[in-house]
Amino acid sequence: MAHPTSHSISASSILLSLIEDYHSFNPSVVPTLPYPTYLEFSKQVSRGRPCVYQLNPESNNPESHVNEPSRTAKVHAEIESVLSLRAFSWSRDSLCKKVPQDVEVAVTPDGRADALYPLTPSSNSAADSNCKNDGEAHPKSEPETEQVFVQPAAVTMSLSSLFEKLCPRLPSSSNDEEPVHYLQSQNSNLTSTTLSPLLSDLPANLPFAEPVLGDPEAINIWMGTGASVTSTHRDPYENLYLVLRGSKTFTLWPPVEELCLHAEKVRTAHHTVDLTDAQHPAFTITLDDADPDPNKSETDSDTDTRIPWIPIDPLNLPPANILASKYPYYRHSHPLTVTIREREILYLPAGWFHHVTQECGTWDNGEKAPCIAVNYWFDMDYEGEKYAMREMLGRLVEAARMEI
Repeated sequence: MAHPTSHSISASSILLSLIEDYHSFNPSVVPTLPYPTYLEFSKQVSRGRPCVYQLNPESNNPESHVNEPSRTAKVHAEIESVLSLRAFSWSRDSLCKKVPQDVEVAVTPDGRADALYPLTPSSNSAADSNCKNDGEAHPKSEPETEQVFVQPAAVTMSLSSLFEKLCPRLPSSSNDEEPVHYLQSQNSNLTSTTLSPLLSDLPANLPFAEPVLGDPEAINIWMGTGASVTSTHRDPYENLYLVLRGSKTFTLWPPVEELCLHAEKVRTAHHTVDLTDAQHPAFTITLDDADPDPNKSETDSDTDTRIPWIPIDPLNLPPANILASKYPYYRHSHPLTVTIREREILYLPAGWFHHVTQECGTWDNGEKAPCIAVNYWFDMDYEGEKYAMREMLGRLVEAARMEI
């Protein structure tokens, strides 16, 4: 790669100008909109901006569409069709009855699944690295901590057992070491697992989405509490996210702000858990590639098993001076925050970065319910210039990181 000359423009300056232009032409809020027609939704997909749609007949009052009676009638019919589905009247007992078999549940020590954890080399490895061949003992240096991407442990249990973990009916003594459970498998669990009986209570697709995005690639259900947090990441799918109970809060960054999030290449690992002692579960982080080839070049994409992951938690940012020195481009981002409540649908365009928290809701009988949501993933459109421009953006970001 040619070295920049005094007249060349750096990749970072190009990206920062692009980010500034984007902010100039786009609002700093996520709008809440009435339930759309497929034409209105196609315009939203075309502009690639998130929004929240309301499954609320009042938000589509005929008086607000006096010149569009046909639109109003069609929209009301679609809303009523969706709201009449049994998913909106699910109860704890009805769900357990519909899914009698065990389900797979993610388990973590602190509610952070698919997230970065610090990993310190084992004491044996550290000792070996500080011993010379002359047989003399030398003081140990402090081992460096490595950030690794860790997937959750997985256990199987009945839905009734899961609900007791999430929202126990009887008070129990608090235990700081109790693991956090989250039903969060991302393998189209409503079509490919023991949860599939629930799909008959849900729309197989959302009426306004089918003419625009086609059939979904995957349909997933999520059940958890405020103890579970989803770290910042992005997906290559158009996403429609319907909340049935509780609420979800998303912090969002557009693809153009990729530079600001300072993704780092990290090794991957997974949690394993020993639940023999229910009061004191033992978690262990196991590297997926525990013995990497020492001769492997970190720049060799054919052998590099590391993945890029974002180290920034928008809810726990470091002090301003550390943030500025460690993540200098973050100050140029304009994160958007939006809360999706029951009977609302978030449209999240493909490639948008997002961090997610959640809060519990209530069942119709007033008992506490976990947050329950269903999302529909649609394959992104690779035709046209959008995908090619995203790829170019990613290459500019890689070039900009080499400038730091």
